[in-house]
Order: sequence, then structure tokens, then C-alpha cells
Amino acid sequence: MTWTMARLLSAIMFCALGYYCGLLTRATFNEGVAADYFPHAIAIIGLWQGWTVLGKQVGQGYYASLGQGFRTSVQITVFGLLFFALREMFIRSGQLRYNDFGVALFDAMGLFLQYGQQFLLIYEAWMTLGLGGMVIGIVAEAAKRVWR
Repeated sequence: MTWTMARLLSAIMFCALGYYCGLLTRATFNEGVAADYFPHAIAIIGLWQGWTVLGKQVGQGYYASLGQGFRTSVQITVFGLLFFALREMFIRSGQLRYNDFGVALFDAMGLFLQYGQQFLLIYEAWMTLGLGGMVIGIVAEAAKRVWR
């Protein structure tokens, strides 16, 4: 694992993008959903994905970085949805709502799909993630070329 300016910039920019999109998404949650730390969790996922996905792939050209930035945004979305679906499953499990482990996992997948449908209704969030990821990919590629 090499420390490069492109990796650092990718991680920081995806952390900020994840936090902003987490704020946009949190505003649409149903009442009673504990989502105080939602933007922070998405920011950490963005930091991790920016460092490991885009940061590792940068240096293959601007078109490839454009696609890798979009891919990183998609992965942030999927991991964020999965994290909060599993979190809700564990909360429900603690309330003894499930009789079987399989039922709990099936419910977690249902929550994942439900949260995904909710996310798709938030036009600003998914457009910001998609376009922002592509811009971050280009910026990371430029950083790789400047700081060799």
C-alpha cells in the first residue's frame, strides 16, 4: 500500500461527498428512525472506498478514472444501504422479532431493497453521488499526474 497524493485526495473528497449525500438522504428518513450518525457513517465508507477503490486504480487515464469514480460512488451507496439494513436487522433482533436466523437475513434483504427504493427517490443525492464521483475521478487522475 503506497501513500500517494491521489489516494489521499480521493479518500478526503469521497469522505466529504459521502457526508454531504448522507445529510441529503437523512432529511427524508421516516420519523422514529435513529439516523443521527448516518452522514458520519457514510463519510467513513466514502473515506474507505476512496482510498481503496479509486485511489488504487488512478493512473490509467482520464476515461478510466471517470468510470472508477462512478464505480466508487456506486459502491458507497451499496455499502451504505447494506450497513443500515444490517443495523436495523440487529436492532430488531435485539427486540426478539425473529424466530430464526434465515428470517432475519431475509428481512435484512427486504430492508436493503426498501432503503434502495427510498434512495432512488432522492434525485439530488444520487445525482450528486454519480456526478461527484466522476469529477473526483478526474481530479484524482490530475493529482496523480501532477504529484508523480
